[in-house]
Amino acid sequence: MSGSYTAPVWNWLITNSAAVQAVASAVSGLLSLAAIVVLLITWGAIKRQAKAAEDQTKAATDAAEAARKQGELLSAQLEQSTAPLLVVEPDDRQGYKNYKVLNRGPGVAFQIFYWQGELELALDPARKGNPITPVRPSTLGPGSFIYLPIPPAWTVFTIRYKGADREERWTVVHRDGTEDQHHWVRKLGQVISLT
Repeated sequence: MSGSYTAPVWNWLITNSAAVQAVASAVSGLLSLAAIVVLLITWGAIKRQAKAAEDQTKAATDAAEAARKQGELLSAQLEQSTAPLLVVEPDDRQGYKNYKVLNRGPGVAFQIFYWQGELELALDPARKGNPITPVRPSTLGPGSFIYLPIPPAWTVFTIRYKGADREERWTVVHRDGTEDQHHWVRKLGQVISLT
């Protein structure tokens, strides 16, 4: 009996083999198209993941840069909270024409020297210039001051000192009043203006 059921199926398949092949070909095409669609969807998902990873990397880089800048800012704030700042004022004593050097910074200034001329004398060790005079006492705490006997012929003079960070600092004064005082500091080998 089993042969009686299979014979009509075989006859139908033989008769409609072209149609069956067309249906099989269509199903195979649909499966191929579905595979291509799945591949395209997968490629799009991979592309989105790569973009998200790139965005995360950029965000991490930006966060690291922000942390570096914040660290520099905190370091600069800490440094400024302990840095001396020597300013020059006219002598406030009756009958004197000298200068008063006052430490307006929160830190101690030490190794204080002064000379006639601009900052270039300190920056070029080979340059021959006027003598460099040490200040006595050579340490000024916050709010402390000393009087400097600046000769009248000096139109420009420079005061050199250091702070707790051991960096050199300078105050350049123009006696004729054509310029304000200039304050400089050496940081990592570079001379930076503070004014």
